[in-house]
Amino acid sequence: MLNWTAFTEAQILLFALIFLRMIAFVVASAFFGSESIPVSVKVLLSLVLSVMLFPIVRISNVDYLVISNEIISLAIRELVVGLSIGFLTRIFFFVVSMVGDLIAMSLGLSAGQMFNPLLGTTGNAMESFYSTLGTLVFLAINGHHILIRAIFESYSLVPVSSLSLNIGPFGEIATFGSTALILTIKMCAPVLVTILLVNLAMGILGRAVPQINVLVTSIPVTIMIGMTVVFICLPLMIMEMNGLVEMTASQVFKFMKAL
Repeated sequence: MLNWTAFTEAQILLFALIFLRMIAFVVASAFFGSESIPVSVKVLLSLVLSVMLFPIVRISNVDYLVISNEIISLAIRELVVGLSIGFLTRIFFFVVSMVGDLIAMSLGLSAGQMFNPLLGTTGNAMESFYSTLGTLVFLAINGHHILIRAIFESYSLVPVSSLSLNIGPFGEIATFGSTALILTIKMCAPVLVTILLVNLAMGILGRAVPQINVLVTSIPVTIMIGMTVVFICLPLMIMEMNGLVEMTASQVFKFMKAL
């Protein structure tokens, strides 16, 4: 049992470093960093998790002298580590949001804008629909547990007292971003290909029967067929989201082990 009233100066600095990484992760993470969550709740969550983690980190071999002498460098390092891990967890929701945005553009629904509380931005209805669906899938497979386990294990994989930081894994984040972009195209490919074929068919029909106003007729037809394909492909979309969460989790742990 820790005596919280008898902290030394080095122990206070150690707790501050733990708290810095934690709050940077919470602010930048996918689920806990949502704009709809008040800042006070984020700070309180970071504080509670830091208090829970402090006895574990304290038991490990921590050089208090190093912490006292290099507090500025260690503080910057903890912020960078926390923000990097949190950013990686957001890629799942970035992909889901891009899928909805691309589908809305292909269906001609991108003009109607609404607030997306998950990302804190303004988007269209399809983007909000896919973001909500992605959040439900994320919670259903205990993605929030993966987030908490990732930040807990980061303190053993990336020790607080170490001044070294390998910058090589940061280049892999860009590679993972390109992989996420490819997955985005694959996830919305059925709708995009369907809309392309519908537009091609409407163009041929307009040439064959000039009396038909293709510009006006094609809008409801495109939306109807596109929405039908969207709902038909929902089970496949959920499977892809499940695989994307697992891929993101493996990338986060791979990134921490390489730091």
